[in-house]
Amino acid sequence: MTELKADKVFISYAWSSQEHEEWVNELATRLEEGAGVEVVYDKWDAVEGQNLNAFMQRSVNDPSITKVLVICDETYKQKADEFQGGVGTETVIISNEVYKNVKQTKFVPIIAQRGPNGEEYVPTYLSGTKYIDMSFAQNYEEGFEKLLRNLYGKPEFVRPKRGTPPSFLLRDEKKTSSDSRRALSRFAYDVERKPKNIEIYFNDFVETFKNDMKQYAITPSDYNELAPLMFECLHDTMELRDMFIEFLETYIKEAEVVNTLLIIEFFESIYPLIYTRLGSVTSNYFDAQFDHMKVFVVELMIYTIALLYKFRQYDAIYEIVTNHYFVKEEVDRELDGSIGIFHKYPELIEKTNLPSTGQKYISNTGRLIIDRANYVGISSEDLVQADFLIYLLSFAHGKSEDYFAWYPATSPYFTVPRIQFITRIKSKRFFETVKVMFPVKDAEEMKVLIAEFNKYLTQKLEKGSKIQYNLSLNPGEIAKY
Repeated sequence: MTELKADKVFISYAWSSQEHEEWVNELATRLEEGAGVEVVYDKWDAVEGQNLNAFMQRSVNDPSITKVLVICDETYKQKADEFQGGVGTETVIISNEVYKNVKQTKFVPIIAQRGPNGEEYVPTYLSGTKYIDMSFAQNYEEGFEKLLRNLYGKPEFVRPKRGTPPSFLLRDEKKTSSDSRRALSRFAYDVERKPKNIEIYFNDFVETFKNDMKQYAITPSDYNELAPLMFECLHDTMELRDMFIEFLETYIKEAEVVNTLLIIEFFESIYPLIYTRLGSVTSNYFDAQFDHMKVFVVELMIYTIALLYKFRQYDAIYEIVTNHYFVKEEVDRELDGSIGIFHKYPELIEKTNLPSTGQKYISNTGRLIIDRANYVGISSEDLVQADFLIYLLSFAHGKSEDYFAWYPATSPYFTVPRIQFITRIKSKRFFETVKVMFPVKDAEEMKVLIAEFNKYLTQKLEKGSKIQYNLSLNPGEIAKY
């Protein structure tokens, strides 16, 4: 282990009062005895008969003394500014060094006293110099730590290793969502500093996010240019989406308890943004010009459930899926309904061949969600599972026949290998953990629920439902092992 060595210091102060001298003496003693700092101090190092002015001059000029602590109080400032006594003698020497080298770090002002209005007593020649404040009992310990860090060359804040340019700067993008990026960095920093205020920081980020979300609205001049413009803009939203995922992941990790009301209010607040129009709201528009925003909001909800599931926030999933939402549509028209209110049907997207493949799929929205799954830590299988869970829980809680029922866009990808939940629920331990999401007390009631869900899916297929899937849920295997 490397041995730490502190600067050798000289303490420059004024004999203001007995109380102040005791304050200085205590500081010197604590540095020498308690912190291992070599201190040159007149009460220890000057002897009777010695010329004190000469002692002070030698101490200030001594090359082995690498730091001079200037103890600033009202008397010191007055004597320094008026060049009185020993302080005045030191001032001539110190001020000459300060003025010759503005980058000097040898002379460190220590604020020991403040004026009646809180003003610091700093000599004129040190005006503008960064000081250490030890003027009150409340900040004394913090100031003492800063002083030790200074003397030992161990600052609290160290310049980090310089990294590489952010990847977004290397891409040719139409939209950068720069405000949300800064808000995300600020959120992470603020939470680390003051975690108790995390809910305030949550709402701060959300407001910035919503402002950026509006920037993805499009206003095509004619219908023929709508589809390519919409798909291009949908692609651009991936960066903003990923920032939301990172933000929510940070929140879930750092919050003592996940406040689902914040998430619910977030989704209610972004609903009207689906219909953001540039220019006058009374101008002509195409219904389909909002399709990319519809898909974007569906993605946000599925990623939210996937993240909550990843971090085992099953209570939060239950609250979000079973909540009754109240939203405002365009021109402040009020709507309310279950979670499916956020799954608006993107008609043009569903009937148009996807530009990436030139093909049309059973569910273009589902295919887009799969193809756009590029966030580290959340796989396409996680998204399919989250979509399935919303659908299953909607049925379990009697919301599958609501006017705003959740439509599982990724249902063509519903297979057992993609939905780990189906396999894991065979475990008694896992079932006991996740049953909080369902209206059941035990495994027997869960078996009945799954049997009813299987029957419901069969009936949907017989009625020509567009929902497609390839999975089998065996009620008899629930909590079997």
